[in-house]
Amino acid sequence: MAVFLIWLPLAGLVNTLLRRMLERMDDAGAPPSVRLAMVGLNVVAFALAGAAGGYLVGRFGGRAGRREAAASGAVVAAISWAIALAEGAPAGALGWALLLVVMVSIGSAASYAGGAAGLRGRPGGAPPPRR
Repeated sequence: MAVFLIWLPLAGLVNTLLRRMLERMDDAGAPPSVRLAMVGLNVVAFALAGAAGGYLVGRFGGRAGRREAAASGAVVAAISWAIALAEGAPAGALGWALLLVVMVSIGSAASYAGGAAGLRGRPGGAPPPRR
């Protein structure tokens, strides 16, 4: 939940800034550099949210550690992908499959890194041993 709660305001901010940038442009179509900025800034927002959520899991997650943080990032990515798929944006089967792989990779990697940082921030430095 933390990833969603952090990601939604970040995505809103990024897309508001991008919309303002597009409104200032005279062309009807956005140039490739603007399209790249749109994708790149949204990826950065998602990765930052994943790292922050992973940090919370690592820091305050009891026995949870890096693996659980990475799993949370992958789950958020898969849920987000499913929501986008349900919206019906045209991408084709291969495009949707690649998008899922990319989103899960980014989400789990960012959350894993955040979980590792969170573990370092614990008073004991590591989660209690598993039983």
